[in-house]
Amino acid sequence: MEETVAQIQCLNLNCQTVNSPEQQYCYRCNTPLLKRYLLAMGESLQACPLGTLIGDRYLLKQPRVVLDTKPGLPPQVTQTIPDALLPYFQLFPQRLHVPQVYGFTTLNHQLIWLLEYGTVPLDSDGTPLAAQLLPQLVSVWGGATALRQLNWLWQMVQLWQPLRRLRVVSSLLDASVLRVNGPLIQLLELRRDGDRSPTLQQLGQFWSEWIASCSPSIGRILTQICLSLEQGQIGHPEQLLAVLDRAMLQIGKSWQRTSAVYTATDTGPTREQNEDACYPASGSSFQVTEDLKTLVLVCDGLGGQEGGEVASHLAIESLSHEVTQIAWEERGWNAGANLLKLERAICNANDLISQRNDREQRYERQRMGTTLVMAIAHNHELYFAHVGDSRLYWITATGCYQVTVDDDLASREVQLGYAFYREATRYSSAGALVQALGMDASALLRPNVQRLILDEDGVFLLCSDGLSDFDRVEQYWKREILPVLRGERDLAEAGKRLMETANETNGHDNVTIALLYYRVQQKTEEIHEAEITLTEIQSMLPSVEDFEYIASDTKPNVIAPQSSLSNVRERPAILWAILLVSLLGLGGIIYIVFSNQVNHQIEQIEAAPK
Repeated sequence: MEETVAQIQCLNLNCQTVNSPEQQYCYRCNTPLLKRYLLAMGESLQACPLGTLIGDRYLLKQPRVVLDTKPGLPPQVTQTIPDALLPYFQLFPQRLHVPQVYGFTTLNHQLIWLLEYGTVPLDSDGTPLAAQLLPQLVSVWGGATALRQLNWLWQMVQLWQPLRRLRVVSSLLDASVLRVNGPLIQLLELRRDGDRSPTLQQLGQFWSEWIASCSPSIGRILTQICLSLEQGQIGHPEQLLAVLDRAMLQIGKSWQRTSAVYTATDTGPTREQNEDACYPASGSSFQVTEDLKTLVLVCDGLGGQEGGEVASHLAIESLSHEVTQIAWEERGWNAGANLLKLERAICNANDLISQRNDREQRYERQRMGTTLVMAIAHNHELYFAHVGDSRLYWITATGCYQVTVDDDLASREVQLGYAFYREATRYSSAGALVQALGMDASALLRPNVQRLILDEDGVFLLCSDGLSDFDRVEQYWKREILPVLRGERDLAEAGKRLMETANETNGHDNVTIALLYYRVQQKTEEIHEAEITLTEIQSMLPSVEDFEYIASDTKPNVIAPQSSLSNVRERPAILWAILLVSLLGLGGIIYIVFSNQVNHQIEQIEAAPK
């Protein structure tokens, strides 16, 4: 280690000039500098003075917080993953809330693991605004709106089952690691459970400490929720989610929302044909009133010129028609029913393409398919879904968050604890999709369908990998999209600039983007002391037949293991099945993996040219 004036390296492979960490753009090529802050696990850096450069790479900026000065280089990783770190890998689908293991560095021959959080709030000089990267929830709780407070509680309950299955649910009851990143709950690190995992009764006791400083609008509701938890009247996370959904639905009525949409697709500088598609049609730019649901779709076709374009347009046609016809459940506690309707619509589009493949006798390389990413804004919620590697990003005034997790081999290997993510992405087959629309019957499809709560202005970016490859969104969101939120740029102009950026910095594929800009504003005073009694809370608890809907909102989307990356050590098929059962938490139900069927599906997707 050494104390030095460290500099950060430009990501542009044709430049790689070193710059001062305070700079926002490379002084030579004007490429945005990627500021990747990491947290060192343990106390090994406690004695190091700030400004120390560790391992000739990591600059100590705050106690335990380092800046990667060479973000374009892969981090050091080990051949095997320590058991203590496995929960971080298995919680990869929850990466919005759970940090990921970035790699390690060494100090005095001691190994130090580093955790990655994505975007963290920075000041104008690019320095983290909060100590240890993110503020504690308790420090910002009292200043939040009622809807934001309920949103944070709702996210904690969404995490309860995934964390409980891995015996790290204690993390949700430790104020020191319970942090927030704008609208999101984020855990600083995971805390292992003791001999017995915490209960919902303990969660109620933990939440009760926040009642005194909560918004007056939800004081009575939160008091009754905590009492119901402590007395065991709310005994399941699904029931708790139902009550919180009902409360958010009521509080959300005091807010009005408007939105704007822009879409564009482009063949790109190196392709002859555009196999991407979007909805609304490319070039659309319009405002939407709060009374209308706002739907945007992006598809990236697979199968070459013989089928990719057909598949993407079939998916757009099918989904735009069926989703806009959906009769939405307005009852707050039954929001999971909307998710199931979206999932069925996706499966119908999948079968439409798959059946056409069968009718036209398309096999192997001739079989066509498409990726999908979809978002629909409705009241105080955003429903979203994806299949494949087209992505959804959420940009707010303080951050850019990758919401979706790619359905590719790299992501699957990480989730199963076989490889570090940044190591897995380096393998030649890392980007091979493990599922796409149309490649097989919907019985083998697992659409990722979820929702978010809209409680502040933001922009959702849906895009194909022609833009998202090589971390272009992470690099350019501040320059191209943040000005929209500041009122300094029109949404259509931002979309056109993003398209130019994709073609200039990537240029290897078709590019499709859809921008959904939503704004929220309080139209009346928040509903004070909402009259929801304990009896009414009990009456809102879902019946047994409603569990299907609510469970659909919390189930993990796990892609069944298929074929390992060639450079990652192989595992027996039975271990795949055991790991999958552990991840899904199916109790005594044994989930059998028919590897020959799934391998066939992977081979079809890998063979389909793009």
